[in-house]
Amino acid sequence: MEDQEFLVQLGKEIAKQRKKKGLTQLDLASLVNMEKATITRLEKGRTNPTSLTLLKISKALGVPVSKFFAFQKNI
Repeated sequence: MEDQEFLVQLGKEIAKQRKKKGLTQLDLASLVNMEKATITRLEKGRTNPTSLTLLKISKALGVPVSKFFAFQKNI
């Protein structure tokens, strides 16, 4: 898998988990003290989130960080 495709898949998983919780991008941005535009870029795979960013998002959504990597079967 290419780097860009990995980021796109990661972003899709974050969006999926956010939607499961019934949150908008603005809601999530508020919970993790980020701009909505940053959440949008993450979910579209346009930026590479740090491990701390993933941790903040996972805590806000109440899911383990590993959930964001569900698309990877061999991790």
